[in-house]
Parts: sequence; structure tokens; C-alpha cells
Amino acid sequence: MTDGGEMAQLSRQGAVSLIIFHPARDGTISNRGAATLGRIFERELADDAVRAIVLTGASAGIFIRHANLGQISRAAEALLSGAATENDFTTSAFATLGAMLDAATKPIIAAINGDCMGGGFEIALACTMRIAAASASAIGLPEIRIGIPPGAGGPQRLARLIGLHRARLFTLEGTVLGAHDALSLGIVDAVAEDAVSHAIARAEAIAGRPRGAVATIMRQMRPDDGEAIDENLMSFARCIAEPGMADALRQLAEADVIIEQLN
Repeated sequence: MTDGGEMAQLSRQGAVSLIIFHPARDGTISNRGAATLGRIFERELADDAVRAIVLTGASAGIFIRHANLGQISRAAEALLSGAATENDFTTSAFATLGAMLDAATKPIIAAINGDCMGGGFEIALACTMRIAAASASAIGLPEIRIGIPPGAGGPQRLARLIGLHRARLFTLEGTVLGAHDALSLGIVDAVAEDAVSHAIARAEAIAGRPRGAVATIMRQMRPDDGEAIDENLMSFARCIAEPGMADALRQLAEADVIIEQLN
């Protein structure tokens, strides 16, 4: 399945679906890419033959680098012109995808095969489990380095894993970690030389459990921080609509910047 150059491939290994996401040329994801993923996840979650899902990146050393800066600058311009409102951000493709992953009754495992920052990390955080490749060297939320907050529920989902205080400092400092440090902090659940193979093995183990018991646990443990995530989405809109931000973001996009490289 493809949309605007961002493509997702699907394969099945028994009861496990493997989704391989091809990001844009620069390794980023846009709303189009998030919508493509959303359609595949919706279909696989509804298929009774699928018992667990693994998501990984297609590019060598890249899971999803971060959200597309050009798109964020255009969103800022739309807010300033009145073509969009902050409430629109709560129904965006990113918001819809995150909510779908949160509500899933089947386990979804992110096999982090490389760079996983910003919007890419926010997608991984919405998954049930995260397995990082030992070679992954950039996992985090560096958005503050360009003067904006994470805008797809990342801080709230990170707080589920490491607590409010550490998640707040992590986000304020724009922290980016390697795989082993992410494991030590509790952000990923395992580190493996081959993240995809490890993730599939974990998925197969859960897929072998009784379907009803797995679904019951997933429903009982469903996150209840939806209001905080909506506030994150709307606050992001307010921040990018501040004077001068649209121009600054456009310049960064035109320079083909990777956020992690900025101070």
C-alpha cells in the first residue's frame, strides 16, 4: 500500500503480520504516511487470522526518523490563515493512528531498526512493546531543539513507561538515546542484534496464547490518558502558530535538516 511516495508492505508469518514502512526519501513520515499505516493497521486488527502485529522500517538504519518538517510548516501556515484550527489536530492521521494503537486488542510490537525520533518515536510509544536493534543510536524526542514540543502524544505515552518526572525532563532536554540506554531507562523492552526477528518471536509467543485472554488483558490495560493526549495535540497547534514559527520551520525543511543534529 502506498500514498504519496510513503509506502507500507505487509507480509504474514503464521498469525503474525509484519508491516514494513517505507518513509519519505529523508526518512520522515507525513500525515499521508500515517494515514497509510492507519489503513493497514485497521485492516489487520479486524482480521481474526491475525493475532499479533510487528511494525518496522524499510530503510537501513531508519525506523521512522521524525515527522516531516515541511508538513509541520504548512500546518502552521494553515492555522495562521484560519484554514485549520487546533481542534483539527485531534482528528489528524497521526492522532487517529495513535488512538488506534492505544485501543488495540492485539499486541503491536515496534521493531526499532534504526533512527526513531519525534513523530516516529511517538508512533513506537503507542505500540504495546518496543524492541530496539543494538545498532539503533537515535531514539527520542528532540523537538525542543527546533523550538516546538512533541505533538502526537509522545510525552504522555512516554510518561506511561518512565513516569511523569523523567518523561518531562526527557522532553524538555530533547533527549536522544542509543538502544542500550533506552533499555536501561525502560523506554524499550529489549535490545537485539536483529530487532525484527526478536519482535516476531515475541509476537508469535503471545499469538500462541488464548485469543480471548489476550484481548481481555489488552482491553483491561487500555490507557486512559486520552484527554491529556488531546491537550498535547492542541497545544502543539498553538505553539507552531506562534509568530515566526511557520517561516522557521519552512527554512529547516528546505535545508533538509535532521532534528537530532541540532543543538
